Amino acid sequence: MNERNRYPYGASTWTHHTPYQEKPRPGVYCPYYDYEPFPGWQVVILINSQQNADPYQGSFELNELCKIIKNFQECGYNVLLDGAEPLAKTDFLKAFKEADQKILTTNGMAICERPALIDEIREAGIETLGVYYHFEAQAIFSPVHLGLAKTALKLAENVGIRGRVMTTIIRPNLEKIPDYCAWCVKEGFTEICFTNFIAQDRYSRPEHNVILSEDDRRRYYEIITEQRAKYPKEVLKILSSGTFGDCGSPHMYCTAMRESVVFTPDYKIYPCIHQISPGNECGIYVNGHIFTKKNYPIAEHDCAALHLFNR
Repeated sequence: MNERNRYPYGASTWTHHTPYQEKPRPGVYCPYYDYEPFPGWQVVILINSQQNADPYQGSFELNELCKIIKNFQECGYNVLLDGAEPLAKTDFLKAFKEADQKILTTNGMAICERPALIDEIREAGIETLGVYYHFEAQAIFSPVHLGLAKTALKLAENVGIRGRVMTTIIRPNLEKIPDYCAWCVKEGFTEICFTNFIAQDRYSRPEHNVILSEDDRRRYYEIITEQRAKYPKEVLKILSSGTFGDCGSPHMYCTAMRESVVFTPDYKIYPCIHQISPGNECGIYVNGHIFTKKNYPIAEHDCAALHLFNR
């Protein structure tokens, strides 16, 4: 059985229109010792950073980015664009269109500052707009006030773009997930995506312990299973990041290094966005081709970043 069919929710926060997903990639010679051609089908390009707030630095120029997208596509990869804030430069929307990307994730600030931007987002082909909305934890994870994040979601819905509420879960808000789901239904938002807090260097840990324990993560899966049974998908689609690991999930499947890698503005390759840190580089980029390290440790049915940072 195809692994993507076996684990249908394995990369629910990233999957979108993927024209290269099932196409065989022509063989390519690898000139590097202890490396091999990356066998996966997706490259996540982080287009910019927030400088000191991120473990990678820099920002692509638009022409450079579009050239890289084209190179990756010609080599048989599907491209997904993301970043510290993809709308920091609205010209980047041209790159989203070049990548034929249907989803964009943002903190919402640029849309609130210039509401007409939402029309440009729609014209770029975006069908789903993910906006970071962390409820009580908003001040920890986003510089944008909740009211502005909600405004961005509403503006998207008003022009026919699906609004996706992007929420990080920590120990203090774990039991509030049912309230968050109910809020989405009340407000008319049909998608919510939960991500487990990963304690990378770019985040300062609050004084109290916010990291979910193994028991907490088991409880998380119990809660979202209950909520998925409560709400039909057409009313509320509840998505879950793989960062919660395999505690009780029948569909857990880590795509890092199997199907997907991350490409940063400094031309480095990492297994996933949660493993961007010195020493975790896993590949080399050469003119649209990616060569990954042989025998690089790959998680089987769990999240590698979870064990790397949340121990």
